[in-house]
Amino acid sequence: MSSALLVAYIGTVVVLALTPGPSTMLGSAHGMRYGARGTLPTIAGDLTANTLQMFAAAVGLGAVITNSATAFTAIKWAGVGYLAWIGINHLRHAKDKLEQQDNDGTRRPWSRYAQGFVTSASNPKAIVFFAALFPQFIDPTASVMPVWAQFVVLGVVFLTIDGLSVFLYGATAGRLSSWLSRKGRVTTQRRITGVALISAAALLSLKGAPATSE
Repeated sequence: MSSALLVAYIGTVVVLALTPGPSTMLGSAHGMRYGARGTLPTIAGDLTANTLQMFAAAVGLGAVITNSATAFTAIKWAGVGYLAWIGINHLRHAKDKLEQQDNDGTRRPWSRYAQGFVTSASNPKAIVFFAALFPQFIDPTASVMPVWAQFVVLGVVFLTIDGLSVFLYGATAGRLSSWLSRKGRVTTQRRITGVALISAAALLSLKGAPATSE
């Protein structure tokens, strides 16, 4: 893999990672609620799902998803429903007392990890994306680095950039949350969290099946 090819890949991933999507919206919601550090379990869940999706793409499951509109749709809408349900619950309980909010399940890091994982895993187009993207930046004739090593490099670069992107969204939302708290607008803060989660569901719902699906 040449340095020019790697630079082109990094630029492509940066643009894609910074574009608002379900995972960045979830990161924003958790950043709003728990601060920048509170998004770390969310990011871990997101990156775990990404790693599994890369592996699935490597072993050929991307072709299965691409050719099955039913599987694609079922996975996608399960994620949409999950995110929408969480967002609606945040809106319904926006005016709850602080101690009631503090007792909800999402305060546990494991719960945020699960949300991050489900949000990313329920985007089946990611498998197709990895299957289509990676081959464009792999040089099968390279003698210095075998194909599997190039695949690992591309995967690590993607995970690093994606994780930093979600953290950036979460940190920005965390700063906004601190400002709202100082202004005594905790209910507004919680409503923004709910809207961010519902927005993540909406963005996921817009991801259509590949054109080749039947």
